[in-house]
Amino acid sequence: MRDASGALVHDPQSEIRYPVVYKMTTGSQIASWILGLFFGTCGVGLLMFLLQGSFDPIGYAFLGGIALCLLAVSVYCIAYAMQGSLTLEAQAIEIRKAFITRRLQRSEILGRRITQGRSASYPVIVPRTGASITIERSTFGLDDRFSTWFNALPDLDAQERAEALAMVERDASLGSSAQERLATLEKAKQAVKVLNLLPMGLLFWSFVYPRPYAAIIACAAVLPWVAVVLTWAKPGLFQLDGKKGDVRPNLAMLLIMPPLVLAMRALLDVTLIDFRQLFLWGFVLGMPLCVAVFAAPKASSKATTKPWALPLLMLPFMMAYGCGLLALTDAMWDSAKPEVFRTAVTGKDISHGKTTTYYLHLAPWSKTIDEDRISVPHAYYEAVDKADVVCVRLHPGKFGLRWMQVGPCG
Repeated sequence: MRDASGALVHDPQSEIRYPVVYKMTTGSQIASWILGLFFGTCGVGLLMFLLQGSFDPIGYAFLGGIALCLLAVSVYCIAYAMQGSLTLEAQAIEIRKAFITRRLQRSEILGRRITQGRSASYPVIVPRTGASITIERSTFGLDDRFSTWFNALPDLDAQERAEALAMVERDASLGSSAQERLATLEKAKQAVKVLNLLPMGLLFWSFVYPRPYAAIIACAAVLPWVAVVLTWAKPGLFQLDGKKGDVRPNLAMLLIMPPLVLAMRALLDVTLIDFRQLFLWGFVLGMPLCVAVFAAPKASSKATTKPWALPLLMLPFMMAYGCGLLALTDAMWDSAKPEVFRTAVTGKDISHGKTTTYYLHLAPWSKTIDEDRISVPHAYYEAVDKADVVCVRLHPGKFGLRWMQVGPCG
């Protein structure tokens, strides 16, 4: 092979004798067979249980559906162990799974990517149309011949990084020269490293020693807006969607962790009565932040191909933000006199999970509120026993969301 000047150029692919066929490794086949036999045994066992038992039509339909799903998974695993293969040709690749064979010519391939998993990286082939193909090296025992073929494809990650870097170099708002703009980018990266430590520090602070309490809630409420303001102010310098090929620092952590802190503190600290109103008005309270994220100006880049994806992914966090902040401020700013109800302790229990929660079981204390299992601080949990008299204080809430506390009647 010769280059544009006529000089000979070594082509690594010329040394590969095509086609190259990779079958599933022995270990992968054994694992697939074991899974197939396991799910098949479970499916057959469940069907036998159905035949011997007596269920209503809904029960038969539900359990029968589960049995059929187990058998379908079993058939797929066994068929994959028998049929699975990957075939390389000089100008094509073919991947055969249990019941599907997909073949792509080089002309149909846009490029390649590398995606990072928990314990390994996976090559990804991106076609011009259709879904991308993620390949597990260990399943087929891929060697240097595959790497040579794969690396000859256009590197889409490198292209997007180069495009994003060029975009920064062209942004006149970041400096008077390309060097100054790149220096500004480096300073932004260092600043974001510090900013992204704040949510983790906030999480540690809020659970280990939540004092001063109001400062924790204020920080959790403000940090997401810091990310939004920075993105609005410098869209060519900061990003919220965390695209892999984008060289701009990512502020998404400021949108994720603080809402979780607010939601967890609300769950641990406030016993609410009116949950319907909380979810409704919490959604309304979180919506401005979601809209601000969606409407934030974004630098034009091929790396950002789905502008709707980030708001959709962030919607649960914005819901946590609104509900958590509303529940906490409803209780913190409530200065009205509560109603007091005397009742007795009928039992106690402890819930162990990521956090330990202590509950008192109470005798009925209200005709309209059916809430007889209430979380209390550890010290008060230890101070009371079964049959002790306690008082439930029902607060109206600053924003009309009733909440309650249990404590001594004195």
